[in-house]
Amino acid sequence: MRSGLTERAESLKEEGLRLYRLGDYEAAASLFMEAEGIFAEARDLRGQGETLNNLGVLHLQAQRWAEAQKAFEGANDKFISAEDNLGRAQTLGNFGELFRRRGQREEAVDSLKEAANLLREVGEREKEAKTLELISRIRLEERRWLEALHFYDLSLAAHHSGLKGTILRPLVKIPLSLLSRGSM
Repeated sequence: MRSGLTERAESLKEEGLRLYRLGDYEAAASLFMEAEGIFAEARDLRGQGETLNNLGVLHLQAQRWAEAQKAFEGANDKFISAEDNLGRAQTLGNFGELFRRRGQREEAVDSLKEAANLLREVGEREKEAKTLELISRIRLEERRWLEALHFYDLSLAAHHSGLKGTILRPLVKIPLSLLSRGSM
């Protein structure tokens, strides 16, 4: 059963999300910070983590890199304490996007790999596939063709069912095998 504090914090977080979607970042940030404080008072680590993660995304959209990083670090700490691997994976994915936007591609890939591993562990295969696809796009931008194909193949494997994985995966294997032979 939820406490009155938690319900109040959830309500503030939802209103913050609504304002964020409308582009009112300052009002949304204020509500997220208020909600995070109430979640802390209620000792709700997951609620704190979700709210800090939302605050980080808001700062990311506003290109306030230091604030985004600080919020994501706080969210990650809360999710670790709560043993919430899905929350951690989402935060690590957001870290990956932050690093990518700042031009820190290796840090982005490292963070996204960790997120993909956690997503696999918790059974979020579609989110894992999208994360691996983002790594593939980063490698394509760097013209690292073999790695791009490798991560795209992993992305297709994570889809494991459906037309996309069934048809595209064998097609990706052809250039992947040709390129890997040439790199030895």
